[in-house]
Amino acid sequence: MPASITETQGNRSGDRGRRVPRSPLWRLRVWQLTIFLGLMAIFARLYYLQILKGPELTRRATVQRQQSNLLIHRGAITDRHGLPLAIDTTRYDIYVHPGLLKVSGEEAVETFARICHLDPVKLDKLFRNGYPVITVAKHLGREEVDELQALNWAGIDIVPRSFRHYPEGKLASHILGYVNFDTRGQGGVEQSEETLLENIGDISRPQLDGHGHPILVPNAAPVLDITPPMGRHVELTIDNYLQHLAEKELSAMCRHANAMRGTAILLDPTSGEILAWANSPSYDPNDYSKYPYEVTKNWAMVDVYQPGSTFKVLTVSSALDLGVIHPNSTFYDSGSLKVGNRVLHNHEPGGHGSIDLLHLFIHSSNVASAQIGLMMSPQQFHDKLSEFGLGQPTGIELSGESAGLLLATRKWTPIDQATTGFGQGAMAMTPLQLVAAVGAVANGGIWVQPHLIRRIYDPRTAVTEKWTEAKKRAVIGPETARLVCSLLAQNVALGTQLAGKVPGYRVAGKTGTAQKTAVGGRGYIAGATIASFIGFLPADNPQLLCLVVIDSPQTDGRWGNTIAGPVFNAICVEAARYLGIPPTERIELNNKKAGASESQFITPSVKYADEAPEKDIKSD
Repeated sequence: MPASITETQGNRSGDRGRRVPRSPLWRLRVWQLTIFLGLMAIFARLYYLQILKGPELTRRATVQRQQSNLLIHRGAITDRHGLPLAIDTTRYDIYVHPGLLKVSGEEAVETFARICHLDPVKLDKLFRNGYPVITVAKHLGREEVDELQALNWAGIDIVPRSFRHYPEGKLASHILGYVNFDTRGQGGVEQSEETLLENIGDISRPQLDGHGHPILVPNAAPVLDITPPMGRHVELTIDNYLQHLAEKELSAMCRHANAMRGTAILLDPTSGEILAWANSPSYDPNDYSKYPYEVTKNWAMVDVYQPGSTFKVLTVSSALDLGVIHPNSTFYDSGSLKVGNRVLHNHEPGGHGSIDLLHLFIHSSNVASAQIGLMMSPQQFHDKLSEFGLGQPTGIELSGESAGLLLATRKWTPIDQATTGFGQGAMAMTPLQLVAAVGAVANGGIWVQPHLIRRIYDPRTAVTEKWTEAKKRAVIGPETARLVCSLLAQNVALGTQLAGKVPGYRVAGKTGTAQKTAVGGRGYIAGATIASFIGFLPADNPQLLCLVVIDSPQTDGRWGNTIAGPVFNAICVEAARYLGIPPTERIELNNKKAGASESQFITPSVKYADEAPEKDIKSD
């Protein structure tokens, strides 16, 4: 046998005799543990995603699938009687695929131009540009769409869109705001109540894929009670008729006086409900892009001004409530008052001698008002004005409200304290803040938050989901409020001013003609004034309060009496008649027949140190 064969057999015999080494057992266990841990990690992740996060992920997926191609209408905004001021309608955008049309280009251009009311020359140019898809028209009405559908042409896409419409045009535009091209609310209630207006409640939405096709889900398809679904309706406190009235009278005066702008706010001082709020110039929210921001903003709650003499109502009320002065207090008005190295003057030359609180209002004495301001400590005056709402927003349901200006007492100088007494100095406020502050005097010393929204309700059921409850707080005592109301009523009754002379009603009010501050807040613009009048009626039981502010009038002496007064009178006489407020004369006559004395209705609350005949009394 050859040697090679023998060696091979010997080697095989040796291999059988030796034990082949195997892998250590611990390696196997490591692999088993690794696989087990991996499976556990997978199970843990699945448990986290499907059990713990399952509802949330399902909700997010549903929302994602519902966002595509679902037409939703914003809720309507109405006046207090349900008359629509802002509504959503369905309009249609028209897209054409020229390559899919089975008619000639000339026929297509002619047909689309006729139905969509377009310029055929521009439309022909659009068709010749060679784009695969062109936008023929946007925001078409139902009639035009029906005519297009009747053509039964291939290559036409008709896409429904929500379209915001304001049926009253410019009416209450600064209250309503507008909806921009991205369907986002801008300004007014449209912006501040965006979430509510788009809230369709618990209505289930169909789930669609990216192409708008329904996704088959185990649950039954939702049934929409409203087609398309609609958000919550917002009912405002304003009255359509009174809003028309206020805007008409304000606009007429602003044009007559060639004024830069104006505002008129009418509200119920007991509830804080704003019945009308006019701003001039106005704008059309249906065509908002044509107007600059200075026109579209609601300046009566955004911009601040120094109100001048109308502010004396708050100065006197504060001092009386603090006990710094009393109903029989008198002040010597020489026509000027030196404070430090500054000299303050009345609005017209000359002094009035010794005067009481009534004649402070009648003569609109800056000197007496400054003396009262200096009689209070800076901290007392500051705190009382803060209680009246200065330096803080009223909280009205609109975005962008200014807090106004009320300097910290550490920054007050004696001249600031004195000039603040007659509506300048260390403060500036919005017309809305002044309305709320004087409203506290008319409401027995209770400050009531002014508001525009009356209620929120579901359009499907008409069930009210929220009634507005205005915030209230005591600012001054009721005795102080009654005294100031009486003084303001006598100010109107005994003065020769036009403002506040509303036939049939006893009005309490105060005029104001303030200097206009320069840009930057330093100094005043020569010859520029802000004319205003604020008043309420009936003086014994206030049910209406109205503020009229005219910025930079150019005619009629630029006085609050001659510029703002006639607007106040025109608005209030018609508003009182419309709301059925009984005339004061009728109340007095009936009570006289019943044996009541006249002094019960016109009660002098102070003794006059310098009583002047009616013909000699003047005001600003």
